Amino acid sequence: EFVTKPLELAASKPARQTLIYTFLITAATSILLGLAVFAYTLFYCNFIPQIEIKKVIHLQYGDGPHPYGIIPLGSELVSRQAYDIFLSLNLPRSPQNLARGNFMTNLALLSPSHKFNVSHFQKFGISDMRSPMSLIRAEDVLVAFRRPAIMTYASLLVSLTSRILALPLYTLSLLSEAEKLVISVGEGVTFTRGWKNIPSLALLEIQAGQDIQIYDAAIIFKAKFSGLRWLMYNHRVTSFILFTGLFWISTLVFAIIAWATLGIYFMPENESTKNTSDEILDDLSVRVEEMITDDDPEIKTDDMMTDDEPYLSDTSYMVPNYGRQLPLRYDNMVKDVTDKIEHSTIDPSIKVEEEDEDQGENLKPNKILKIDSGIGTSLSESGKILARKRRTMQQ
Repeated sequence: EFVTKPLELAASKPARQTLIYTFLITAATSILLGLAVFAYTLFYCNFIPQIEIKKVIHLQYGDGPHPYGIIPLGSELVSRQAYDIFLSLNLPRSPQNLARGNFMTNLALLSPSHKFNVSHFQKFGISDMRSPMSLIRAEDVLVAFRRPAIMTYASLLVSLTSRILALPLYTLSLLSEAEKLVISVGEGVTFTRGWKNIPSLALLEIQAGQDIQIYDAAIIFKAKFSGLRWLMYNHRVTSFILFTGLFWISTLVFAIIAWATLGIYFMPENESTKNTSDEILDDLSVRVEEMITDDDPEIKTDDMMTDDEPYLSDTSYMVPNYGRQLPLRYDNMVKDVTDKIEHSTIDPSIKVEEEDEDQGENLKPNKILKIDSGIGTSLSESGKILARKRRTMQQ
């Protein structure tokens, strides 16, 4: 018994329904949680731009008075995002570069509508070449910067001492006699919305003559986050938990609303009709019982029966009498109530006559036999009663 009873409870219909509902709820919440994680990851990748964009510029020598380079920027830049722009120049510490002193750098960010063509230059000699900046229309330039630069000064004694001390590193190629200049050319630069307002080309010109020596050059864009982007980038774990939880809860709420709506919309009609009919029948039975108990206190319902009074059948029955007397007839309770309702609609004078006739026929004995005999026919008796009612109505 201790083993079979739990098994029977586990195999019962409510237990199976509970298990199925638990499985469905767990599966749905897990799927929605995975969907929330995927949605946040996708939103993070699209909303947070690349923090640093570095583009190497290959300088061109011999095509103009100064070395220059033009590169495409791609699609990494986004609108309405502040950027700090830097130029990185790697120059050797040669006597020629050290003797040059200050020089200028010119950077122009061009719109996608600009088409740069090198064939515009006329190569009659370096001194006769024009600067590429002069070939660009003003409407094609989204933003332009011009900044100075100079190599770090070092005295002869300091330079010689540092070289002697670092001679083994220079021998092993761990150090090189070069200097990297990082020039800040723009702070908090933003681009308005629209693909035409985001630069697609960058033109750099080192205005130091053709004899300047440069190892490599690059342009760097560093994003300056603020607001929601700053929060999501600098507090990644907190943002992930917060926004994933909010998205998960919202999907659960909408899923529950959709489930309830579909359940109401697709509920079977027979089930709703059955529930309605059951309610109507219950209401009618309650009303009939109230009418029986209120109109005739002598009539008792099943709840009012005692052990001394046996159960009376709901069907009409007749009991034979002594000698040549007419048999006694007993009708059910519901019929008595319906007869009372019918008599209530008849004229009072007719009701008095019917009561006189009924008193002459329905003579009850002192002691009623409370058994269902089945003797006699209820159809014939009901026909006589209807005939008497018709005669009374005609009179």
